[in-house]
Amino acid sequence: MRKRLTGLLVLTALGAALSASAGFVEQSSMRVGTTTTPLKAWCDAPQGVVALGAFVVPGTGAASGVTGLTVWPKTRGGLGSPEAAQVRWGPSDAGAGNVYWPLTVLDGARKGQAGFLHTSNVENVQDPAYRMTHVNEIKLGGDVYRCRYVPQAAFLGVTAKRTVIVWDNGRTATYATRNFDGTPGVSVTGGKRIDFGTETGWGYEFTTPDGYRYTVAQGDFVPNPHMRLVVFKGGKTALYEPFVAYTVSRPATD
Repeated sequence: MRKRLTGLLVLTALGAALSASAGFVEQSSMRVGTTTTPLKAWCDAPQGVVALGAFVVPGTGAASGVTGLTVWPKTRGGLGSPEAAQVRWGPSDAGAGNVYWPLTVLDGARKGQAGFLHTSNVENVQDPAYRMTHVNEIKLGGDVYRCRYVPQAAFLGVTAKRTVIVWDNGRTATYATRNFDGTPGVSVTGGKRIDFGTETGWGYEFTTPDGYRYTVAQGDFVPNPHMRLVVFKGGKTALYEPFVAYTVSRPATD
């Protein structure tokens, strides 16, 4: 069944966390050009998408806490060109259900700006009640990116044109989108996991009575192995959009 969505989809994520109690592994990534890299955290805010790299920038020294920062402005026409910089992390400050990491931008147009990454230490993948960690906001100078959040999603991602969410209850999956141009998104129920038979091949497939087939997947697939949204109609590709930033939450037994 396909229906129109009128509500906002809340979308954010924090990557690379493992919970023995909840039984899920959470991994976030971004793609710029043909390169896919892991993320510490990313945020889908009304005015843009912000991504913070997971690793120290080579050559800066492990103790420096320097990583990459990428910001895509968001308009009704879609995501604009990415703005890249380096950012220095400060030590985390946790308390009263929140965790803050101070940030300082080291170069680029935002050089010298201070800010923070704000996450929850209650709503996170280490608690069996939550499948993904809640990133509340990212502040960079005078810009505050208030993040959107779907705690029980199996997949959250943004392409250049829309946000995508997949729920998986272990028996069936549901697909939903929210378009950046303000038009209603799509919801498709009755989806299933797909397996390409490789270590990295993974995804979901959804079909509609009117002949559309939606896939959210990565792995052995034409035209490339990156995580992407592909919509087919009558055996032909009707839509192809690679994901710019995304989080996958999978059972630890996968």
